[in-house]
Formats: sequence, C-alpha cells, structure tokens
Amino acid sequence: MALILGVVLVGPAYADPPPPPGAPKPSDAAAQLASAQHEAEALTEQWHAAKDQLDARNEQAQRAQAAVEPSRQAAERAQAAEEKFRVQVVDKVTSEAMESGRLDELNALVLSDSPSDFLDQMTTLESFTSDQKAMLDQAQALVAAATEARTEAGNAVTRAQEAAAQARTALDEIGVRKQQADTRIAQAQQLLGRLSPAEKAARTADEGSPLGVVLGTSKGALALKAAMSRMGGPYVWGGTGPRGFDCSGLVYWAFKRVGITMPRSAASQASVGKPVQKSDLQPGDLIFFYSPITHVGIYAGNGKVLNAVQTGDTVRYSDLSRMKSYAGARRL
Repeated sequence: MALILGVVLVGPAYADPPPPPGAPKPSDAAAQLASAQHEAEALTEQWHAAKDQLDARNEQAQRAQAAVEPSRQAAERAQAAEEKFRVQVVDKVTSEAMESGRLDELNALVLSDSPSDFLDQMTTLESFTSDQKAMLDQAQALVAAATEARTEAGNAVTRAQEAAAQARTALDEIGVRKQQADTRIAQAQQLLGRLSPAEKAARTADEGSPLGVVLGTSKGALALKAAMSRMGGPYVWGGTGPRGFDCSGLVYWAFKRVGITMPRSAASQASVGKPVQKSDLQPGDLIFFYSPITHVGIYAGNGKVLNAVQTGDTVRYSDLSRMKSYAGARRL
C-alpha cells in the first residue's frame, strides 16, 4: 500500500551558507568534534568491513575444509582403481608375452622405472593385440585420473589451510580496527561534552521532512518505511538497533526487515544493487558519502535523506543539499 508523507518542511535548505557578519564562529571544540566524528565514523566502518570480511573468510574456510575429505576419498578410489586394473594389465601382458615369446613386451616391463613408464613404453610397441591395446588405454586413463585426483586432494588441503590463515588475519584486523575506533569515539564523546548548548542545538537542528512523497512497494521503499519507524532513535556507534543505530547499522536493520541481508559496512553496502544517477533518485535508494565511503542514508524524497546522523544526534531527515561529499547512490 502506498504511504504519503505530509509533514510540513521546516525552513529552507542551504548548502553550507557562510555565517552572517558578526556571527560567532564555531568553537575549537566544535571544529575538533566535526573532525573526530568523521574519523571515528570512518574507523567504525572499517571495523564493520573487517567483520564482513571475517564472515566471508570463515565461510570460505568452511567450504574449503568440507572439500578436503571428499577429495581425499576420491583420490583413494582412483588410486585403488588404477592399481587394480594396472596389475591386471601387467599380469596379462606378461603372461601372454612369455607364452608367445615376445621379448619386447617383457623388456618394456623389466626396464620401466614405474607402472606409468611401463604403460608409456607399451603404447609404442606394435606387437600387442587390439584387446591388449584397449586394456592399456584404459589403464593409462586410470593412471591419469588417479594423478589428477591426488593433485586435487593436495590442492584442497592447501586451499583449506590458506582460507583458515586468511580468517585468522581477518579476526586480527577486527581487533585492530575496533581499538582504533574506540579511541577516536572516546575523543569525540569528550569533545561533544565541551560544546555549548547552542552548538549542540545547531548540530541536531531539524532540517525538514519530505512533503507529499508517495512510497511504492519496492524493497527500498519498504526498507525506508521500516527505517521511518525508528525516527528519533539515538545514534549509537556500531549500533544495529532496534534502540540505537549508526549509519550503516540503520540500513542493515531496515533492509533486514524486508528480507534482505546487507553487508554491515557502508562501503560494502555501496556494492549492492545497481547505480542510480543523482537526478533519478527515488525513495528507498541508498545514498553514500565521502571517499572512501564512510556514511550512508536512505533517500526519502524531496531532497531529504533519512539517516543516523552523528554522535549526540538521532535518526532523522537531513537535507541532501547540505550534506557534504556525495559519493553516489544504489537501488535494490
């Protein structure tokens, strides 16, 4: 069912207007907070990306490990089939050679360094029958299959070991990124506490709401509707709801509500769906900011973006024209 948003816009939107003459400049704490906020968000998103990578590496390691035993068993079956048939061929050819006096076949057997070498030498002789040749061809095919199976079994073990090592590296990366993010988050929280009441109010000022927007039934529109139900919820570093969110956590939660499991980081979310031009934005499209991408919101129509804005703030609408470093949009 379509949903109409009919909230009156609050004031005009401007793209970072210069302060009027005589207006107080932002305090050092406000400037430092803006920098700390961006860096903390970037580090948090790197932490999310490391967790995404760990999940992917663990799945890869599990698949690789699961392939080891079947590969080993296939190699054993191929080896047994090769040995059984080869013995039959060697015994048959040797017996027939002794009975017929064809010494070239006996010499091939005696002078061969390996069963495979024996088969190679036998194929160059012209003294064996068509039946013998058919048996030799089959034996050679079994040797080749066994060799390939043994190689694949060895490769499966190698892949499993490499995947496990990559998973361990990804796990270590999570710890590093989390520690870096926590340090910068703590600094941002301290700087937030140093802001004046007026500066705090300015950071969380209402930037208006979409007016008369009709939401369709696309997955993105339904996810937007889900995200709207969390309006006013607090910004929480690393939060995936339902009581608090960071920017990518809100997107993750909202799309999960409509049956789509997104990657956890904003940068990874930017690879989902198909690209959309800024001039063609529709409600439910994902909008990304900065390079590399560290912030994401959901387009709500009429130039508004629903997002978990920043520390000390809430889930609310932001004016797209005032948001810095637009990086692109995607549609699911």
